Amino acid sequence: MKSSGLYSFIFTCLIPVLAGSDALFASRTTAIGLFSRRFDSPLSKEIVLRFPIFLSKAYTRAKKGKVMYPNEFARLRDEQKLDNKVIYSLDEYAKIRKFIGDGILVTGEIFEYQDKKKNAEGEVTEEEQVPEKKLVFVRLHHYDTITEKLVSFNIYSKPETILIDLLRNIMPLENDRYLARPIPAGSKVAIMTPLEPVGLNNFYAYLMQLDFDVRTLSGNDMSTMFLNEMEPLRDIVTKKVSYTTPVSVTDFYPPVLSPAADNEADRIEYNRFAAIATRTTTGFDRELGKTLTSIGRRTGADYLLVLRPNGGKSFARGFDLHQGGLIWFQDSFPAKSNDAGEVLATMIAEMQRPMVTLPEEQFEAIAQEKDRMTAQGAGGGLASVAILDFYDRTNTPLYTWLSSSLSAAIDDSMKRIFEYDRTNEKVAQEVGAKLFKSPADVNAKTLKDFQAATGADYLIFGFYSVDAKTGNLLIDSKVYDMTKKGVIGGTVTESPVDVRLFNSVDEIAQGVVQDIFSATQSQIK
Repeated sequence: MKSSGLYSFIFTCLIPVLAGSDALFASRTTAIGLFSRRFDSPLSKEIVLRFPIFLSKAYTRAKKGKVMYPNEFARLRDEQKLDNKVIYSLDEYAKIRKFIGDGILVTGEIFEYQDKKKNAEGEVTEEEQVPEKKLVFVRLHHYDTITEKLVSFNIYSKPETILIDLLRNIMPLENDRYLARPIPAGSKVAIMTPLEPVGLNNFYAYLMQLDFDVRTLSGNDMSTMFLNEMEPLRDIVTKKVSYTTPVSVTDFYPPVLSPAADNEADRIEYNRFAAIATRTTTGFDRELGKTLTSIGRRTGADYLLVLRPNGGKSFARGFDLHQGGLIWFQDSFPAKSNDAGEVLATMIAEMQRPMVTLPEEQFEAIAQEKDRMTAQGAGGGLASVAILDFYDRTNTPLYTWLSSSLSAAIDDSMKRIFEYDRTNEKVAQEVGAKLFKSPADVNAKTLKDFQAATGADYLIFGFYSVDAKTGNLLIDSKVYDMTKKGVIGGTVTESPVDVRLFNSVDEIAQGVVQDIFSATQSQIK
């Protein structure tokens, strides 16, 4: 590699970052897919139900594009006959790109476990079996259809803060770039880059001119490193953040669902999961951790920077030598040319440029909304929602009780997600019975008459029937917007008539809230 351009390092200023580098990202769609969980605990349900809405709020405020809710993604996925997965193959991701375009797919895995109180010797005794604290572990996966890369975050948090911590981790992601925190001048850095001795010496001088504290790796720093030696560092798997090609990721699944709903994952089961994760990375993460620890002790640096200036094949990786994880990756740079010196200068500029995210007060504002999710209705304030009894099309008296039970269960489930005013139930049922003798009677005129009589902004109802082959219930729910005088969402849900029916009701409520929030999103920016 030519290094003549590096001689100018000590005489030139830092290349400014070109404007609009994240313009492509800002217009993209982020689809929310499967969030698998060990069992349907209240906390895992809260994550599944609320994370899409919180992410939509955060992206709207940061102008980072549109969020496609899980119910819409599931419908499009079903049309393509794709299984519901956390991680897909490259061929499957190619099919997903057909319906989300140059967008992003976010999936996750949820685990809960408890630390036990211990005695002075560090042993858990019978007298101290009471859980000391409950923690949550979520592995969040972010697939980019343009770069065909999978970014995975391992996030440990408390139940009351896990949702906001999920946002904090995913918000800094941009196209080809992630920076957990800027690496500013004054930082202690160790450098790994494929330059000839003279070029490397000039690069060190350039960094010191910018007030970086450069720490040499070893006495062999001046030996030549070749570009192909660095290629394996494109795919990185670390404890907190990973950046990989899906084809190199071995898909694995969390432990099977527990038959006991109150049996939360304990530390032993969590350790089993950690062992599975370690095996899937063939020990690379462990060896990388040892290497980074060794470099940190030997150099006293805060960060290791792996920089490969190679035109369109350039990349940068930054590691925290104290915590041992990847904190920066970037695969494209706004350099004016492919000259190694220009690309390296841009890399140094980029690692100091903050990511597009939200200020802390915005995260705090979203956190405060967690227990008071609001949606703007047509007249302002809380949305007024009418929920009618569902039509019974089972042709048997066995399921008559479900007609009013479904509407009540959906109401209860929705209240756990956001606030709204439910219209007078008696009045809504009486007016609905007159106007909507069957679903076919729902049209612009009857919706207008219903709104005039009840003042509702939204109407939720539908019907249920029995599948003759399986004996399962088919619940067809619809969401109507009174302002638009038409349907804005809904879903067909199949469920056995047992305890799983309550989970199906939660899924229906999730879809209803997402449909309403999507319809009102422009009013709450």
